[in-house]
Amino acid sequence: MIKRKANLTEQEMLAIARAFAWYPNPSASFDGFQDEQMIERYLLLTTSVMKTYCEIYSLDERAYMMISNESSMTPILQYFRLLWGMLWIVGPARVYRQIERGTEAGICQEVELRKKKIPFIHIELLAVRSEHWGKHLMSEMIAFAKAEARRRGCVCILETDERVKRDKYLHLGFALRRTRTLREGVAIYDMIYDPKQ
Repeated sequence: MIKRKANLTEQEMLAIARAFAWYPNPSASFDGFQDEQMIERYLLLTTSVMKTYCEIYSLDERAYMMISNESSMTPILQYFRLLWGMLWIVGPARVYRQIERGTEAGICQEVELRKKKIPFIHIELLAVRSEHWGKHLMSEMIAFAKAEARRRGCVCILETDERVKRDKYLHLGFALRRTRTLREGVAIYDMIYDPKQ
């Protein structure tokens, strides 16, 4: 059963980080990372920041989802903590390249929806503990997010840079809104679920 959580424990954040670090389909987000431990440190940092402004949901401690909405904002101190942590983990050159590529790829759909004052929920993170992969838990979490969008009367958005995940989201009822190119062979897929369509 999917329940809202007040917080995440260190052990849960580590399980989320490991789910990303050891996922069999490589993510372009981690291109150039030295090893899985670096990915784990990066994910522990980003998860600890996201939990300060996201709603957290858990499926019997086997899967986790963090969602934000049009009124969610990263607290300024957490934003600086994230930036400092990224500089420490991946180095200034990589942080600069990420910012540069993100700028070149164009504005994200979250910013566009905020500017147009369109309500939304944004799936910021969806992770299934590695020992539960292949048990359709991702599908359950996505079904919950779609139901939440219907309940709130808004769209549900997410982004991925993996074709495998893009195809799963398409299969689960999301539409591909736009593809933003980061560099040759690497893209961000902006996905949307609109309950009105």
